[in-house]
Amino acid sequence: NPVRKGIANGIRSNAKSSFNLEPNKKTIFLFGGSQGSAYLNKMMGKIVKEFLNINIQIIWQTGDLDYNKYKKYNNNNIHVTPFINNMANAYALADLVVCRSGALTLAEITVCGKPSILIPYPHAAGNHQTKNAEALVNAGASRILFEKYLKVNDLFDLIMSLINNEDEIEKMSKASKRLGQPNATNLIVDQIFSLVS
Repeated sequence: NPVRKGIANGIRSNAKSSFNLEPNKKTIFLFGGSQGSAYLNKMMGKIVKEFLNINIQIIWQTGDLDYNKYKKYNNNNIHVTPFINNMANAYALADLVVCRSGALTLAEITVCGKPSILIPYPHAAGNHQTKNAEALVNAGASRILFEKYLKVNDLFDLIMSLINNEDEIEKMSKASKRLGQPNATNLIVDQIFSLVS
């Protein structure tokens, strides 16, 4: 899939100006696409207080519809926002991404080499989000949690076990980067021209 230009060129040291967060703290980035995900927001809403007294930051992109419900959690360690204009800087700051597993999302996180916890949207056509997620899991880049079986503590426990295991995060990052296709747009265009010429 094509990815937006410069998506992997974010600057972690811009954390303060972009998100009012610290560049040297471990950071979780949770989002559900540009519209947000009501389910992911609900799950984060149930565990967000667990993060208040530990040295971990969160970028939480809620989408417009849910923002007013969750903006009360915005503080020095948790940046709650309806939309992120500078996704490159969000990825640069993120040590671990929690998201759905649509093809465009996975194209971006692999180009950026980010380890992830994937929670596939269970009603996607042909169950394609689960298949997408399994490809990353099999490569060692991600962990998968299924909405149908997910208990609140499962998400928190998995986040904590990964974010505090630097060796595992590093291995997942490398595996993610290996899957990335930063030149996807050029490859697609070349294929089109080869077919029409």
